[in-house]
Amino acid sequence: MHVTNEEHSHCGCGCGGHDHEHSHEHAHDGVTHTHAHTHEGEHDHEHAHCGCGHDHGAQPKDEDTAVLAYMLDHNKHHARELAEIAKHLREQGKDDAAAQIEKGVEDFEKGNMRLSIALSLVQ
Repeated sequence: MHVTNEEHSHCGCGCGGHDHEHSHEHAHDGVTHTHAHTHEGEHDHEHAHCGCGHDHGAQPKDEDTAVLAYMLDHNKHHARELAEIAKHLREQGKDDAAAQIEKGVEDFEKGNMRLSIALSLVQ
């Protein structure tokens, strides 16, 4: 199951730019959880320069950077969720399963470190 809720707030400079937030609700094996994602200042069209302090051009490089930043945040969120699942499994005495998830979280964190470095190199 996947449910999406969206909210928008506008930049305030008159350019029509907005911050974009949505949340996802997932159900996995009978357990439902929700998490939010933001897409701050993303634009998919061009404007004349308005002096608002953010870039309105949707150049591919800018889009790649925005997607990379989003994916890094998204992965960090999932790593936290997985760590919480591992904690619950340990509490249930399912140490072997918890250990495997914890190793997976370590892999997420290594990947996130590499994504973070890549993001800093393109910003």
